[in-house]
Amino acid sequence: MIRALTATDLKLIYEWNESSVPNVNSLTFEQFRLQSINCTYSYIQYSSDYNPVGFIFLYDEKTEYDSLNYLYFKNRYQNFLYIDRIIIAKEHQKKGYGQQLYDFIIDTHKPDIFCCEVNITPQNRQSLRFHQKYGFKEIGQQTVYNKVVSLLTYSKK
Repeated sequence: MIRALTATDLKLIYEWNESSVPNVNSLTFEQFRLQSINCTYSYIQYSSDYNPVGFIFLYDEKTEYDSLNYLYFKNRYQNFLYIDRIIIAKEHQKKGYGQQLYDFIIDTHKPDIFCCEVNITPQNRQSLRFHQKYGFKEIGQQTVYNKVVSLLTYSKK
C-alpha cells in the first residue's frame, strides 16, 4: 500500500532520513517538515502486513525549489518529476519496495522524465546499482556542497 504522507508520519520518516546520512543530507526536523509540505508529492509505503517501509519526496517542474540538483533538471526538461529523497528502511531494503514505489509514481503521474541524483562522492553504491537496474541513465555529473553527484533520468517512452 502506498498513500500520501501525513503529519503523523513525520517522526518515523525523519528518523529514517537521519539514519541514512550521508546517502541523503541531514536536515533539522523543522527543515524536514517544511520540505514534506513544500514538495509536490510525498508518499509513504507499507508492506503487505501494513508496516511502514519507506517514503519519497517528489518535485515537479512547476515547483519553486532552490536545490541545485533540482534546478539542473528544471533547466533542461518541461515535464518531469524529481526525486528529492527516497528512503527504504534498512530492514526492508532489497525486497522490491523501491521498484514498487517507482512503478506507482510512474503509473500515477506519468512524467515524461523521472529524474534524480545519486552521490558519487561519497559513493552510494546501493542506490547507483538500483537506479541502473531500474533503467536510469546518467546524463551528467556535478559537484554540489563538496559532494559529486550523478544526474540520472528515466523515461518510460
